[in-house]
Amino acid sequence: MNATLLAELSGLFGILVILSALYMQGQSFVDPTIRAISFQSFAISALFVVLYFQSGDIDLVYLAVITSVVRGILIPRVMLFQVRNFKHSLRETGTGQRIPSLIIVGIIFVIGGYAIFRSVLLPASIDPLASVPFALLLLSFLLIFTRRNALMQMTGFLEEENAVLYAGALIAPSIPLLVEFAVVLDVLGVVLVGVILSASRDVFLTLEPPELKELSG
Repeated sequence: MNATLLAELSGLFGILVILSALYMQGQSFVDPTIRAISFQSFAISALFVVLYFQSGDIDLVYLAVITSVVRGILIPRVMLFQVRNFKHSLRETGTGQRIPSLIIVGIIFVIGGYAIFRSVLLPASIDPLASVPFALLLLSFLLIFTRRNALMQMTGFLEEENAVLYAGALIAPSIPLLVEFAVVLDVLGVVLVGVILSASRDVFLTLEPPELKELSG
């Protein structure tokens, strides 16, 4: 396949990943945020396939399949199932007024992350796409720290895992065992989070801290 076309596809999928992360920052509803992390996972899977055509490393194909199945299908289905069980908690409390500022902060994180990565962390890199997973990591931290709903925070953790896999595929694609270990940990994390969410449903009847629900009136 043409090298120029592959480079353009890599850039396109990198842009889609960042746009999906910014879209998640602009959501206060849980359902579209979960669907956005699913889309982001599929975009990263497609990027892994493009990287396979560039490098010829078959492990990238395995990684693409695992990412699309686990993060693109399995985990979002589990989370959407939880949403159906919490019909009264489809929107995070108190976030709507902060959405515009969160999007602006997210854009600042992307620009600042690119500048920091290119000037401090890896200035010798000639591939501008190498800064995308770093910016995605910053956006995942922003999503985790600014949300109170457990499912919204979980999407932030999934985004963080996507950033780590993205960086690993770009920087060190020859260590598939490390990537597989991260995926196994992710599956175990989903099981644990499912238990925590079920306990939260049974005890507090909410996915947010009970004191915030009381303050919201």
